[in-house]
Amino acid sequence: MPSFKVDPISRIEGHLKIECVIDRVPELNNEYFVKECRAPVTMFRGFEIFMVGRDPRDALLFTPRICGVCPNPHSITSAMALDDAFDAMPPPAAILIRNIEEAAYYLYDHLIHFYLLIGPELGVIMGPEYGAPILPPVAGREGLEKGIGTHYAKCVEIQRRANEVVALWGGKFPHVTNYYPGGVLVEPTLERISKTLAALVPVWEFIAITHIQDILNLIEANERLKDVTEVVLGARVGLEDIGFGNGNFLSFGMMPNIDDYESDWLDTSKRNNSLFRAGAFYDGSRHPLDENKITEDIKYSFYDGEDGLHPWDGVTIPNKDKPGAYSWTKAPRYNGEVFEVGPLARMLNTFGMEWRIPRIHPITGEDYGDFVYRVRNPKGSILDRVVARAACVLVIANKVFEYINELVSLVKEGRTEVMNNKPVPREAKGRGLWEAPRGALSHWVKISDYKISHYQCVVPGTWNWGPRDSRDRPGPGEAALQCGTTWVPRLNVIEIANALYDGWGDILAEALTRLNPKYANLNMEPTDGGEYVNATIALLVVRSFDPCLACGVHIITPSKKTYVFEVSHGLCSV
Repeated sequence: MPSFKVDPISRIEGHLKIECVIDRVPELNNEYFVKECRAPVTMFRGFEIFMVGRDPRDALLFTPRICGVCPNPHSITSAMALDDAFDAMPPPAAILIRNIEEAAYYLYDHLIHFYLLIGPELGVIMGPEYGAPILPPVAGREGLEKGIGTHYAKCVEIQRRANEVVALWGGKFPHVTNYYPGGVLVEPTLERISKTLAALVPVWEFIAITHIQDILNLIEANERLKDVTEVVLGARVGLEDIGFGNGNFLSFGMMPNIDDYESDWLDTSKRNNSLFRAGAFYDGSRHPLDENKITEDIKYSFYDGEDGLHPWDGVTIPNKDKPGAYSWTKAPRYNGEVFEVGPLARMLNTFGMEWRIPRIHPITGEDYGDFVYRVRNPKGSILDRVVARAACVLVIANKVFEYINELVSLVKEGRTEVMNNKPVPREAKGRGLWEAPRGALSHWVKISDYKISHYQCVVPGTWNWGPRDSRDRPGPGEAALQCGTTWVPRLNVIEIANALYDGWGDILAEALTRLNPKYANLNMEPTDGGEYVNATIALLVVRSFDPCLACGVHIITPSKKTYVFEVSHGLCSV
């Protein structure tokens, strides 16, 4: 059977490649489909190693640098781990400030995924009427006047407004500086609150009106895709039929309620009253989270040690020459099973299989109608992940205004305390569990003689893009690619667009070749047999997870010399 690879994959954070064995399926017009896939993560993250021996508070400055795209989730997860270790419960105003800051961060992050990262592929599927606005503005100002890239360009403006709110409370972005064990280092003034409100109103309007309409258009265009696949493949295959897993979904919960923080949020087996709930969704229903069931395997990872260790006992001993290993990620498991994390897991654990989210303007009260969606594939899919991400962002956009109003009430009541300051403990341990945009994130710290003696991070990129485990089971990403329906066409993107909509490919060709003639063959990859195949659908599966692979330290060994690069936030050292 032939194979192809994509290395590196663009429009994701970090370094990931896919190696796919493909085979013809006689029942589907003898077209190629992915038979087997491995997804090596080709970078090494050494933060767990160099955190040891440092002041515990250094974790607040170091761990956000794990990722230049999602530093805020690492900031707050680290802060919560230290809250736990220091026995320092944040005051209500501090919890609200954390929620507002993280909400603004989420609005930025999820929007750029849809428009800037996965949008180019989705735009092709959606066609000239619906897809043109979400494509990159490849035809320049002239194209924008024709509607090509208008929503993409607007998203760039809107996500900046959301990030302004993050910086307003966090001091800067990326890598905020206001989180601290037991609270935050910023005061909740009415001026800061009013600036937050002014910045987020147009963000809500873009999300609730423009973004949700684009999602509804995608759902409609997906039916057109099934019409075409019925002709080409002899079967109706839509985005809800591609990229599925085993139906297991894990969420750690996020954005706690201040009224029951101690009784509900601090117990990770509850978290029933937070904006998004913690839980393990399997067999069609949610079950309480048990953090003791989290383990990591390393059979195919470039690490020495034992399989099945809990993060309290985990070690990070890199071995780039380990026989049989192919990835720098470990393979996390929950209760010994493979679990997917991310927006779909959050929505399923919080709302179940059917979601109804209001769209009521936070200032004018105008009702734009509920956004309603029922999960198409209970095992996950490209469509369900993309829609879940939009649903999450709408839920957060609604809720952030409630947090703002609660904070205003506290300020008016004079309850502006933001810090429960405790000294660094001599001996302690703590853990923080949170939802990063890509899914379940946890930090685990032990303190001995006032210094960090143990630090482990289990991040969404390892949950979704870990290699095979000790029982040779693929992780969620690899499983989704080799689920049996990842079509690998021999048509190029322009030919596929014309098959979907008459003349659509010609419009794309004109726009793309204006930049560079080679763009007419985007995503065309050579097989080891010399044939070219289209990796677009395989890349759609990858990008539906929005991979974020904890970039930071990378090791290469040219000419027997080792160079270590720190690249995630604009630094490069040798």
